Amino acid sequence: MNVDRQNIACGTVIPLVAIISNPKSTTNAARIDAVRKVVDDSPNVVHYELDGISSIPDALELFARANPAVLVVNGGDGTIGAVLAALLHRNPFSVTPPIAYLPGGKTNMTAADLGFKGRPERVLKKLIALTNAGKLPERLTRKHLIEMDMGDGQPARVGMFFGTAGIVKGIEWCRQHAYDAGLPNGLAHFVAVSKLLLSAFGIGKDKTLMVSDPMTITVPGSGRMVGQFSMVMTTTLDRLLLRLKPYGKEGKGGLRFSAVEAGGSNVFGAMRGLITGAYGKKTIDGVHTRRSNEIRVEGSDPVTLDGEIYYPLPGKPIILKGDRTLTFVSLR
Repeated sequence: MNVDRQNIACGTVIPLVAIISNPKSTTNAARIDAVRKVVDDSPNVVHYELDGISSIPDALELFARANPAVLVVNGGDGTIGAVLAALLHRNPFSVTPPIAYLPGGKTNMTAADLGFKGRPERVLKKLIALTNAGKLPERLTRKHLIEMDMGDGQPARVGMFFGTAGIVKGIEWCRQHAYDAGLPNGLAHFVAVSKLLLSAFGIGKDKTLMVSDPMTITVPGSGRMVGQFSMVMTTTLDRLLLRLKPYGKEGKGGLRFSAVEAGGSNVFGAMRGLITGAYGKKTIDGVHTRRSNEIRVEGSDPVTLDGEIYYPLPGKPIILKGDRTLTFVSLR
């Protein structure tokens, strides 16, 4: 950790930029030294390197005493979700600073949605320049968060992308095969999506990658879906991997929900809808889209929230809520 506690405590140094880094995140394993150099070369910047996710509250409490102009999270989607959860559940700031990201993980879908792309040290330089020039207010945006209650008595997990059915199987296949083969991120994601689609059409050894166990999905006040699904997702992001936007505008609320029923014809209809722009705008057989502040998912399939995999408890629905927001920096 590169921070002078004494100076912060006495108020002689007020950092404009506060950075939380997870040095164990995938990209940071190779780029953290470059980030450290930018920090060392920049005035009014403090840097907290995590020993583990459990040290996030300590970092936030320290930064709350310094009143930073921006809080930068340098890590993957999992690190980002843990910081957001800490801010929602035990926020030490009297006024929460806007949040910015460095793409320090493997997928970086959350960071990419807000325009944080490229090498982390270059993104950091741009953020510091915007802050010092007083241009940060021009780049601020409010975004909803997903709070996921697993019914296990633990505080709700927080993120911006929830998925199950084929989405989790795609993540697992990508990690076990595409990443291990050393493929670049973009190519790995393309190969994984292609593998899922071939499975949906009955091509390949495993023809169940896009078929969930029986599942019940409830959108309060808007409908209930029962059956097997190829894809189920809820997000507050504007763009997903491969710049896809698989959601609609029907309904009101912070959560964008989408589900595709199992079956090759349903998956083909969803693909055609994405290509033609009809997805979420016109009725497509086997495709469901909603906007809501609450989604309930009941089933046995594992789920993902911002890349982390979770396993439902028997008889316990997973409840997603999306009525809370935070302020973020956008470089788009």
